[in-house]
Amino acid sequence: MTEPAAEPKSVNIAAELLEFQRKLQACKSVRELAFVAANEGFGVLRFDQAVMWQYAIRSQVVVESVSGLAEVTHEAPYVQWLVQAAAHFAAAPGQPVVVSALGDLPPALAEDGAEWCPDQLMHCALQSPDGITIGGLLFAREEPFTDVERAIAQWMGASAGFALWAWRRDYRPVRRWLQRTSTRRLLIGAGIVAALLALVPVRLSALAQAEITPVKPYPITAPVEGVVDSIKVQPNQIVKADEPLVVLNDTTTRNKLAVAVKALDIAKADLQRAINKSFSDEASKGELNVLDARVREKVAEVAFLSEMLDRYSISAPQGGLAIFADAEEWRGKPVQPGERIMVIADPSMVEVTVYVPPEDAIQLDLGSEVSVFLNIDPLSPLKAKIVQTSYETITMPDNSLAYVVKAKLREGSLPRIGLRGTAKVYAEDVSLGYYLMRKPILFLRKSFGI
Repeated sequence: MTEPAAEPKSVNIAAELLEFQRKLQACKSVRELAFVAANEGFGVLRFDQAVMWQYAIRSQVVVESVSGLAEVTHEAPYVQWLVQAAAHFAAAPGQPVVVSALGDLPPALAEDGAEWCPDQLMHCALQSPDGITIGGLLFAREEPFTDVERAIAQWMGASAGFALWAWRRDYRPVRRWLQRTSTRRLLIGAGIVAALLALVPVRLSALAQAEITPVKPYPITAPVEGVVDSIKVQPNQIVKADEPLVVLNDTTTRNKLAVAVKALDIAKADLQRAINKSFSDEASKGELNVLDARVREKVAEVAFLSEMLDRYSISAPQGGLAIFADAEEWRGKPVQPGERIMVIADPSMVEVTVYVPPEDAIQLDLGSEVSVFLNIDPLSPLKAKIVQTSYETITMPDNSLAYVVKAKLREGSLPRIGLRGTAKVYAEDVSLGYYLMRKPILFLRKSFGI
C-alpha cells in the first residue's frame, strides 16, 4: 500500500490563518481582541514576543496586550519602551510591514531595548478600510524574519486591523472631534460646562441615623432607693393600667417598719402609764407632754415607712407597650430615686427621631421633608415632616455628639417602635457647586483654618 501524500505546508498555514481570523471575529471586546492578536498567532508565525497597541482618543500610543501577560502595567519601563518603539515604527510612511534589527533603531531606543527585547523586530500596521493607521502588531525574536513571514504578518495585520476598526468605529466621530480640538479649548470648554453645572439648583440634604420612637412616652422610674427584685412583664409586652410592673426589694424598709411599730407600742404604753400615775403623782403630769410628743413622732414614722413600703411595688399608670431591654438585666440591680427602668408608650402613636451629627448639620426648618429608610425595608422609604429640632447636642451611646430632630410620619405609616434605619433630611435649595464642595470646605476650615 502506498502512504497518503503529505498535506502541503501552505495548506496548513492557510488553515491556521483562517483559524486566527475566526478567533479575531469571535472577540467580544477590544481587550479580548488584543489578547488574541498577541497570543494566538504563534501557529502561523513564530515569535518570542508579540505586542498589540492602538491609538487612544487623543492619538497617544497605548499598549493593549503583550504575549504571555494577562495584564499590562503601563508604568513598567518595558511597556514605556514599547510605546516609544511603536511610535517609531508608526512614523514610517507607506510601509504596512517594517522589518528592522534592534541595532537599527535610534541609539537611545536601541540601548534601552537591549535589556528586554530580542534582536530582530517586525512591525505590522493595523489600518482601517480607508487606510488610516489605528494601531499595530510588533513581533520580536532572535532569528531574522523571512519574506514569507513578512507576508503572513501583513495578512495577520489586515485581519486584526479590520477587527479593531470594527470595535472602534462607534466613537470615531468623537475621536476626530477631539483630534481637531486643542487641549486649551478642551480645558476651556470643560471649565464652562463645570461652571454651568455648578449653578444647577439642587436640594441640600444630609444623612443621619434614625429610630422609630413613641410619642409622649410615660417613664417608669424608681420612686425610692433600692434593689430590683423582679420585673413582672416582658419587653414589648402590652400592659393594662394598674398592672404590676416592677417589684423592689423591701426587706430593709419592712424591718424598719416592724421596729417602728414596736417603738410606737412602747411609747403608747409609757404614755398610758404616765396618765394613770398623774392622778396620784403630780410629778408625772410634767412628763405627759413629752411622752405624747414621742407617741406622735412614732406614729409619723410608722406612717412614713408604711407609705414607703407601698412604693416598692410599681404599677402601670396607663395602658400601653412596656419598652425596656431585658428583664434579667434589671434583676438584682440597685437603683436610685428617679432612675428610669422602662417606659409605657402607645404603639399607635409613633414618630421618627433623627440624630444629625454636627458636621452634617444643615438649616432644618419645621415642616421640612424627611425620608426614612428602615433597615428592615430599605426599598420602601417612609415620608415624614420635621416637627421639632434641638439647638443643643446630646451625647450618643458611642460618645459622639448629635442634634435631635423629631419628625411626624405621614398618616397610614405605623412602623414598630424601636426600628432603626437611615434618614435623609432635606433643607433649602442650593447650587450644585455648593452641594459638592460643602464637605471639602468644612474639612479645610477644620484642618487648616482657611
